[in-house]
Amino acid sequence: MISWILGIIIIVYVLIRRFAKNGRVEGLPLGMPRGTVRAIITLMIVSFVLSYIPPFNFISGETIIPAEIVNTIFILVAFYFEARKGEDNRLKLLKQIRKPLIAAEEKKKEKKPLYLPKYSVRISLMLLLVIYFIIDIFYPSSLNLEIQNTLIDILLIAILYFIGTFFRAIGLKTQKRKLKEQLEKIPNYQELSKYDILERLDQENKGKSGNFWKSFFSITVFITVVVSLFLFTINLDFIIPLIVTTVSLRRALLLLTNLYFGFRD
Repeated sequence: MISWILGIIIIVYVLIRRFAKNGRVEGLPLGMPRGTVRAIITLMIVSFVLSYIPPFNFISGETIIPAEIVNTIFILVAFYFEARKGEDNRLKLLKQIRKPLIAAEEKKKEKKPLYLPKYSVRISLMLLLVIYFIIDIFYPSSLNLEIQNTLIDILLIAILYFIGTFFRAIGLKTQKRKLKEQLEKIPNYQELSKYDILERLDQENKGKSGNFWKSFFSITVFITVVVSLFLFTINLDFIIPLIVTTVSLRRALLLLTNLYFGFRD
């Protein structure tokens, strides 16, 4: 239950900041700082372990953390730290060199994931993992991990992540074609520096309709994660029969997060 309380607090806080004055970030999906949805999803899943630790497990009564939860935590934490590492793009670096004062001012105004200071999400993730480690040392009977064939889970995670990156590559190819068309519309673009061209294109691309689909995808994946965690909370699952096997609904919904990380990274 505590994980749901933490999740609701984070979501309410983000929504308040998003719809407050100057809360909208132009040119990004949902009008929120880059990486906000990924941060919420990662924090919700990592903190969900608390739902299996007494006395916070009074709803489901379960004390064994499902293997799919554990495997997803390992992968998402690794993906999140890697994705956040290379946040700055070349345009920002060029601006820091050519216009350091303007770049410094923009950096001060730049909003980080969840509208929190830089490194807040990563520090929160580290604290949660440290708490689990301490519980495992002093109260080993309170932290029980389910053991399954992790190779199959890792394979599925890698496949979904690859599918996400594949769709991202298609989107980048389309974006490249549109950028070429925009470039040709800039008067005398041959005489401009690469920095000036990048800056103009960046300004033109802010708020484009392409963000609608990214926003829609972000909301869809967020809902699937919430539904999956809810099914784990009440210890309910639906088995979907396929031609040669069966699929757990709550597990399948949780694995979709890897497709999302592949697409958004």
